[in-house]
Formats: sequence, C-alpha cells, structure tokens
Amino acid sequence: MTRNFFTRGAPPLAPMMLVLLSLIAAIYAALQAVHFPFIADDNDYLITNSKLAALPAAELWRLLVEPYNPWEFLPLRDLSYWLDLTLFGLNPMAFRVHNIVLYVLCCLLVYVVTLGLWRYFRATDDTNARWYAAAVTALFTINPAHVEAVVWISGRKDLLSMLFALLALWLALRVKQKSVFSTRYAAGALLALLAAMLSKAAAVAVAPVIALLWIIFWRGTPAVPAPDLIRVAKPNTRQAADKPRAHQILLWSAAAVVLAAGMMLVFVPNSNVKAAPYWGMEVVTRALAIGGWLTRLAITPEGRHFFYPVFEDSWLPVMIVAGAAMLVAAVFSAVTLLRRPSLERYALVTFVLLCLPYAQLVPFETFSLVSDRFVALALWPLLLIIVALSWRLPAIPRIILLLAISLAWCWSSAERVRDWRSDEALIDAELRAYPGHYQPAFQQIIGILIPQALHGEASRLARQITAPEFRHILAEIIEVDAMRSTTLATDDPRPAIARLTRLGEDLKQMPAEAYWNQPMSYVWKSCSNIFALEWADLVAHYPGDALLNYRAGASLNDAQQYRNAIPLLRTAIQSAELPQNLRADALSNLGLALLSSGRVNEAAKPLQTAIDLAPLEPMAYCVLAEVYQRTSRPAEAERAASECSSRAGGRLPMLEK
Repeated sequence: MTRNFFTRGAPPLAPMMLVLLSLIAAIYAALQAVHFPFIADDNDYLITNSKLAALPAAELWRLLVEPYNPWEFLPLRDLSYWLDLTLFGLNPMAFRVHNIVLYVLCCLLVYVVTLGLWRYFRATDDTNARWYAAAVTALFTINPAHVEAVVWISGRKDLLSMLFALLALWLALRVKQKSVFSTRYAAGALLALLAAMLSKAAAVAVAPVIALLWIIFWRGTPAVPAPDLIRVAKPNTRQAADKPRAHQILLWSAAAVVLAAGMMLVFVPNSNVKAAPYWGMEVVTRALAIGGWLTRLAITPEGRHFFYPVFEDSWLPVMIVAGAAMLVAAVFSAVTLLRRPSLERYALVTFVLLCLPYAQLVPFETFSLVSDRFVALALWPLLLIIVALSWRLPAIPRIILLLAISLAWCWSSAERVRDWRSDEALIDAELRAYPGHYQPAFQQIIGILIPQALHGEASRLARQITAPEFRHILAEIIEVDAMRSTTLATDDPRPAIARLTRLGEDLKQMPAEAYWNQPMSYVWKSCSNIFALEWADLVAHYPGDALLNYRAGASLNDAQQYRNAIPLLRTAIQSAELPQNLRADALSNLGLALLSSGRVNEAAKPLQTAIDLAPLEPMAYCVLAEVYQRTSRPAEAERAASECSSRAGGRLPMLEK
C-alpha cells in the first residue's frame, strides 16, 4: 500500500524545538510593543469608529451586509475588532496580544502545510520532511516583514486572512486521501478560503493556488486504477477507486476560482480605496517594479519602513528587471508544472499569484506601492524555494547559511518593533531613511507639526522636499493654516479667502506622474482634503458670510470636493446678501456638485434656475445636458448640449461619474 504522506506520529523533538525557539524569539520581539498606543489607521478603525463600537451583539449579522469601517468590507476582521472592543474596550494591549496569538497560530499552520507539501512532492524523502518544515517555519516566524502586521493593530486583516488561507491550504492538501478525493475536506477548504477573503480581499489570490494544487493531484492520479488499490479499497470508496481521475477534482478547482470571482463582485462596490485606471507603459513598469520589490522585501534582512519610494529609489531599473524575471520564471514553471511537478515550481507560481493583488493591475489608493504586510503570506512560498535549494548543500554549509539568515532577520525584527512606539517615532524613522521625500515630510507636517502650531519648523521641512510640486503645495498649506490667528485677530477673512482661492487653483494642477503613481496621488488628494478642512474652518468662524460660502463652495468644486461644496453653496444661495451677479454661478456650481456627488435628480432644479437668471451662466447648460443624459431624457439633453456648444464652446466641466 502506498504510504500516506500525512502519516501521523510523534514528531522528533529537535525539529519542533527549532520551531519553538523561533516562536519565542518572535513573541519576545513583539512583546516590546504591547504597551504602545494606537498608531495611524488604528484611530479610524477603532477610536473614532462609533458605528462598530455601538453594534449590539444581537445585530452582528449586519457585519455581513454592510461595511463597518471607513474604507472596506471586511466582516471577519471587523468582528474580531468588535470582540476586542466589547471585552476590553479601547485597550491597545489587548488588541496586540490578540494579534500575537493569531500570528502564533499562523506559524503552526505554516509547519503542517509545508510538511504536507514536502511529503507530496518528495514522497521518497520522508526522513527530511520535518526538518525541512521546521526550517521554513523558523525563517517565516522571525522574518522582519511580519513586524508590521503583528505590531500594528490595523494589520489584523493580514493576520486573519493569512490564518484562514493557510487553513484552507492545509485542508486542500488533506483532500488527497490515497487515491480518493475527499469532498469533506474540499468543502472545508472552500469555507476557510471564504473566511480568508472576508478577512482581506487580497486573499482571492489563494483560490488559484488551491485550484492549481488540486489539478496537480488530478494529473498525478493514475489513469487506470491499480489492481492492488481496487482490492484494498473500502466498500464505500470502491466507486471512487474505480474512477481514479474523477472529474469532481476539476469541478472543485473551478468552484474555488468561481468563489473568488464572486467575492470580487462583492468587494469592488463596497471599497472606498478604488483609484481611477490609467492606460500607459507606466502600468507595466509599475507592476513589474512592485513584483521586484515584494521579492526584495521577502528575502532581504534590510531595514524595514512604513512606506517605500518605489519610483524614486535608485534601484528602480533593477526592481523592474527582477519583477520581469520572476514573472517569466513563474509562467515557465506553470507551463511545465503539470508535466513535471516539483515543490520549487509550485512555490514559485504560488508566490507570483499571491503578489498579484498588490501589483496595481486593478489600481487602489495607497500611501505606499509596497508594504511589509503585503508579503505576510507571499514570503512563505519563497522560503519553500530557499530552504529546498539549501537542502542540496551538505549539512554544515546548509546550517551555516540558514543560521546566518536567521540571525540577520532576528536582529532586523527586534529593531523594527521599536519604531512603532508612537506616530512621531514611526514618521521620524521614515524621515531618516528618506530625507527630502514628500511622503514622510507630508506625514510629519500635517500629522504632527501643524496640529502643534509649529509652522516655522513645518516650513523648514517643506523647503527640504525635493519634489517641487509638493514643496510648493505644502508650503501654501502651512501659510494658510498660519493665517488663522491673524484672520481672527483682525476679523477680516478676505486675505484668507484670497490665499485659499489661490491654493485651490494650484491643487487643480495635479502632477502628471500622480495619474499612475498611486502614493503621489494619495498625498495630492490628502492635500485637497486638508484644503477643504481649511475652508470649513474659515466658514465656521463666519457662518453668515454669503460671499465666503460662495467662494468656498466654488473653490471646493474646482478641487473636486463636491460633497463638501454642497452645504456651502446652499447657504450662499439662500442668503439675500449674495450679489445678484454671482447667483447664477452659485446655482450652476451647486448643480455640478449635486451631479458629481451622485444626486442627479436634485441637480436639475438649481441649473434650470441659473439659466433663467441674468447674467446667464453658460456652464449651467453644459451640466444640465449631462443631467438629462443620465436621467434618460435624450431630447432635452440634445437641446442643452446644443446651447452649451453655442454659448460655452462645448467646454464641459470635469464631472465625477
């Protein structure tokens, strides 16, 4: 009888001791952070998330039908937050201990999944299986790329999705019971896969990894049943044994992919981090550079950071070449894998598949194109390859090599944890690593210096920014904020209005690179949001000033801050103090803001009123044509478009679909 590659037995003590020592080292490093405060996005997910905190236990089902965080639909991640909030309140220590426990479970699953893969692909070398699995697990456990996911409470989604993804892979391996396909384990694998995706959308990439494994199982099953297999088969498995290449394996493989595709249809409309697509060569170079960077983060012991300047890094060409080489190698491995299955080929294809959700093929807003937590699970298949290749060396060189890697990663992990002691420490670490870069400078200026009214220090930092567009915009924001006290002292908002109007004009000129460089776009839009807040603050001090409300609303429209513009423009229009020569323009701007905010049915009335006023505002016809088009009124749309063409030269304002 063929030996089952999941043979159970008491594992030797030495390999398990190696796993235990690595877990102790990782836990000891992470425990440095248990008393650290909430950091960055933790505030949005937890501290200010009153919607989640107020959710009663009897209505937890609501997590499955609507988002309970500002950005994305992740019910299982939010459920874990709800449990911590309910049991411990806003205690960061409890959240971090929870993260550490999840990480330990992930590492244990890495061991059993790696053990199963070795025993399948290298069934004749069972004596090395536990040592191989222990070495991979140890390197995985102490890898510094995991510090961000474990120490940062907002990294919970990466840990939860990794936990369920590894569980899904383990169950997927268990489906091959001798030559019988176990539908029970297959169903369990899909349920675990669903849980992984409900913890983080990027886990959809695990579906093709599982499907590929099952197809390999199917290809590896004999086309003709072996006589001895038929003789020993149990009565209830005789039919399956008589049909060793049962097509149900392929059906389950297809089911995994269909499940992931279906979940994507749920995630996309419920995500607030979507970015506008861009078509150009930069899309290709961006994806390849990300692939190279993720490979670099997975295998190098270099210092870790909260963000990485992918396009500004001097190694960009090398990263693009590395990403291209990894892609080509993965494609070649996928083509040859079914004919010549091997652990290394499967691991290489798995790594590329797990990296694909982060390659910006479907663009999303992010402050960094690559992050340590992006490789939380993806580094595991690379470690499979590294350790498998090291097994070709004699014992002593192999031990020295793996020990050297382990010590370097342990040191890097322990050092990185200390940067998470506060927002200030985290940003300071980024400024030291990338002086003059707009990203950490923006975080320091907006998040730390301006709230403390340290405008002089903020101005000095802004002058050090190497990107001229951000150097100028941040200097303007600092000046606008510094004018607040002067405005209140003189009780004259006109200088502030002029300054904010000028800043709005500057914000309309977004750098060309920002259309395909998502971190740059993220910072530029953040500056636009700050611009809106400055207008709101000024209006709050002079709420009855009709001209101020009009200028603020029109300026926010120019910056595509349409939702923020609507209440300001309504206030201006309702005021009798708004000059008659500005009323038509205010109504046209209100119609544009309503249309671009998705409130199409409300947009027609102010636009029609604007057309009836003098002086006529041509933009009203242009926007009204779009309103009629979207409300299926083609005749009216054609007439309005004709008026727009004759009166405004057909120049339509930028509309947000």
